[in-house]
Parts: sequence; structure tokens; C-alpha cells
Amino acid sequence: MVQLPEAVKKAISQQEVFPVATSNQDCMPNVVYIKYLKVVDDQTVLIADNFLNKTRDNILSNGKITFAVRDDEKGSFQIKGAAERLTEGTLFDEVQKWAPDTLPRVAAIVMNIEEIYNGAEQLY
Repeated sequence: MVQLPEAVKKAISQQEVFPVATSNQDCMPNVVYIKYLKVVDDQTVLIADNFLNKTRDNILSNGKITFAVRDDEKGSFQIKGAAERLTEGTLFDEVQKWAPDTLPRVAAIVMNIEEIYNGAEQLY
């Protein structure tokens, strides 16, 4: 399994909003900005599902997800993987604690990292 390099984890921790892309079964893309995204461990990213209607539907039908992050020194990274939507369990509980009470916090989107690119170069 692919592991997030320290440079990517650092870039994620410093970015406030992330463009996140999914697609449906017909390969129609959908891109949204997501604020509540964080690293769980070297292979896993957690996203709070607040108002993710199309993203949610795409994850349930396709399961593929990607997001981009920018680092001033190393440029942009694209992180690709498989996502699942959880409505119970430890990571769902984490979303309930982490995302503000003013948001719906209906599910946890758990992304397992499969590929990492730095610009056009595939790192893993």
C-alpha cells in the first residue's frame, strides 16, 4: 500500500481548503472544495461528509476519489485512492468530534491512498 511522504502530510496540514474530485459510473467528473480533510495515518485520509450530495453519490457508485494539495517548495501533489462512506465506528466518531456542531456531519469519508503524483511525476 502507498504511504504518504512527510512532504505531502506537511502540505495537507498547512492547506485550508482542498479541491476533491470524484466521478459517477458514467465517468462524469465532480469537483468540490472541502475544508474538513485530514491525515489519519500514512495510508488514510479522513473527510467529513457535510453537504456532499454528488460526491456522496459518486463514492457510493464508483468509490474513486482524488484531491490536490499545494506546497510552496515542492509544487502540487495529487493524491488518488479508493473511498468508503462510514456512518458508524471510530472514524465516524472522529468526524463528530472534529467538524463543527453547526455542520451536519452525516458521515465519514475514508480514503485509502493508492497513488501519489508530484506534478506529472508519479511518486507511488
